[in-house]
Amino acid sequence: MSAGGVGFALMITSGFLQSLPGVRGVEMPESRYFYFIVATLTLGQWASILHRERQLGGLPAPTRRPSAAGVLGGWYLASFLITFVGGAALAVAMYLTTSSRTFAWTWLVALGWAALCCTTILVWAVTRRGRGEDAASVAVDAELRYQDRRLSAPAAFAVVSLIDPLFSHRSPPAFTWWMVGYAALAVATAALAYRRDRRRPALPPGDYGTGA
Repeated sequence: MSAGGVGFALMITSGFLQSLPGVRGVEMPESRYFYFIVATLTLGQWASILHRERQLGGLPAPTRRPSAAGVLGGWYLASFLITFVGGAALAVAMYLTTSSRTFAWTWLVALGWAALCCTTILVWAVTRRGRGEDAASVAVDAELRYQDRRLSAPAAFAVVSLIDPLFSHRSPPAFTWWMVGYAALAVATAALAYRRDRRRPALPPGDYGTGA
């Protein structure tokens, strides 16, 4: 998706949210722009990669796809759940216990859009048909799934939520340390996932082309 298309979609979404009864723009999270722009661009980049993959010819015959646990990994899944499920829980708690209801539900909408984009990429990475006829092609199939997963970096959305309590001060003050802890936990599990990924086995020797 082009930058112009993302900008247009963002203006439409922001205008729609602000047109709802009782909603004021100054009460909405500043971080919402990051959620909508980055999540949409990430989804567009993935769709472009998927289109190019489908244009390749002569791919090996389908094989059994790897398990979801093998593609995602426990630490990555923990980071994903902390970011989106944990963030949603915080938003609901804000809505129920503070007067910052506009902030809470608009943050939940932005978080939900990011979760939808990331989930779309991950579901494809896990469920698409495996392709491989030897060790090299099976390893390449696994690497392509890993690269798809890398496009989805949920912890980044947890970190950017700190814009509001630390800089814009639009989030409820009582939740500042909850949001800091939430972001720290998401980043810590993402770092552990990255450490695990660095121990992935190297591709077998072979000619994999230039990628041009």
